[in-house]
Amino acid sequence: MLVKRVVSIFLLLFIFSLDVNAKVKVTTTIKPLADIFREIGKDKVSVDYVIPPNISFHIYEYKISDINKVKDADIFVYIGSGEPKVERLARITKGQIVKIGSLIPENLLIRTFEIEEHNQHFDIEHSNEAFHPAVWLDPRLAIIIANSYYKTLVKLDPKNRDFYYKNYSKFVLKSVNLYIQWKDKFDKLNNKYFISYHYLYPYLTKAFGLNYIAVIELGHGRKPTIKHILHISELIRKKKIKYIFASLYFFNPKYLALLKKEGVKIIYLDPMGVHSKNYFETMNNLLENIYKGLKK
Repeated sequence: MLVKRVVSIFLLLFIFSLDVNAKVKVTTTIKPLADIFREIGKDKVSVDYVIPPNISFHIYEYKISDINKVKDADIFVYIGSGEPKVERLARITKGQIVKIGSLIPENLLIRTFEIEEHNQHFDIEHSNEAFHPAVWLDPRLAIIIANSYYKTLVKLDPKNRDFYYKNYSKFVLKSVNLYIQWKDKFDKLNNKYFISYHYLYPYLTKAFGLNYIAVIELGHGRKPTIKHILHISELIRKKKIKYIFASLYFFNPKYLALLKKEGVKIIYLDPMGVHSKNYFETMNNLLENIYKGLKK
C-alpha cells in the first residue's frame, strides 16, 4: 500500500513538472511574425511558421504538416490579408488566435495603391488582400504586434508575466531606437525616390519618408506592359535613379534586364528575413541596403 502511494505521488510530481516546464506552442503564417514572437517569448515559447519565406505567401498551398502545426498550437498568429484561405485555417486551431489586421488602427492600414506618380494608368489588383499585409516593415507597427503577443502570452502563462513584460519593453526600446536612427539618416538624403519590383514596401517608405514612385510588376504575377516599362525608364532618366530594389526570390530577371539598359543597378532585399536570425537583423539589413542604394 505504501509503495502504491509513493508511486502515485511520484507520477503526480512528474506530470506537474512537465506542465510547469512546457513551452507555449506558437504557430504563425510567415517568418517575420514568428521572429517578433521570439523576441517576446524567448525560451518560454516554441515558435514555428507554416509558409516558407522564399515562397510568395499569396499563392502558397498548405500541407498536412502545416495544418497540424496550426491545430496543435496554443497560439496561432496571422495577418488577415494576403494569406490564402487563412480564415479557414484559423478555425482549425484549438488555441488563442491573434489576427494582426484587427489590432492595427484603421488609419494606419494601407488599403490603396499609394504611389507618388499618380499619372500611372493602371490599378494594382489585390485579389486576396483586404489591406497591404507587409505591416512588419514599419517598426512602429511591429510594436503593436509585439504588444498583442505580450498580452496573449500573459493570458496563457500569467506566472511569467514579468518575464514577458521585460522582453516586450526591450523590444519597444530597440524598435524606437531603430526607427529614430534610420529616420534621421533617410531625412538627410537628397534622393528619396524609391522604385521596387513588387509593391511590397509602402509601410516602410511611409515610415521613413521615402518617395515611392513606381513598381515594375503591376500585381501578383501580373506582367508589366511595354508602356509601363517605358514609363519607368522615363522616370529613371528624369529622377536620375541609380538603383532599383527587388526582393530575393520574387522577381522576373527579364524585366530587370530591360531596365538595366538605362544604367540602373539592382539591389536585392530580404524583407522576409530569409537570411536573418531575428527581426532586428532583418530590418537593419533591409534599411542599410536601401540607404546605400539611395545615397549613391
